[in-house]
Amino acid sequence: MTKPTGARRGRASIFRDKEHGVRVQGVITVRGAVGLERARRELRQLYREVVGRPPITISDADVIEFLARGAHDTRVYLEREHWP
Repeated sequence: MTKPTGARRGRASIFRDKEHGVRVQGVITVRGAVGLERARRELRQLYREVVGRPPITISDADVIEFLARGAHDTRVYLEREHWP
């Protein structure tokens, strides 16, 4: 079995323009993990409001991007993407 190449590599994600992105990795506290999961729920709700359906999956990278951009900029991003 061969690995997929290009933009279709890995799991589906909300933020898709990562060709020249930055990889982050880390270990967080239990309290931080609770906050991360809360943000994942907020992103799921925001995605549903804008796109009209729940996302297939929300990766940790999507949650980090959401926290880095903030809710307003994430909404603008989703509205501009014209999701199918």
